[in-house]
Amino acid sequence: MRPTPSHSTVTLHPFATAQGRCGLRAVLSGRVDHAALPGLTPLLRRVVDAQALILCVDLGRVEFLDSCGIGILLALRNAVLDHDGAIAFENHPPRIRRVLERSRIIALTDSPRLIDRALALPAAA
Repeated sequence: MRPTPSHSTVTLHPFATAQGRCGLRAVLSGRVDHAALPGLTPLLRRVVDAQALILCVDLGRVEFLDSCGIGILLALRNAVLDHDGAIAFENHPPRIRRVLERSRIIALTDSPRLIDRALALPAAA
């Protein structure tokens, strides 16, 4: 069994969408739990400051996700949608996808859209 990192990191990469809109790719890694909130604060601030932001959240390097981490992802989702943006979660490792499915977060994608190759969460819930 691989050791689980004791911390999380987020790396932000701006990009332009095919429609010329401003996009931001957030690559999360390590643990997404209660200890991750301080590391995600710059991302949350950027989302709150932006209008109509396209946000792609890359979960490919996430090793652990608990209920607090799910709450962080939902807060991020709500902040983006409240500012007329769009959000997509991509590159789910199988164990992280299972957590999202069991918590019914995946159910929020009942009418998914694609944002530059990623699954976008609609405003329903």
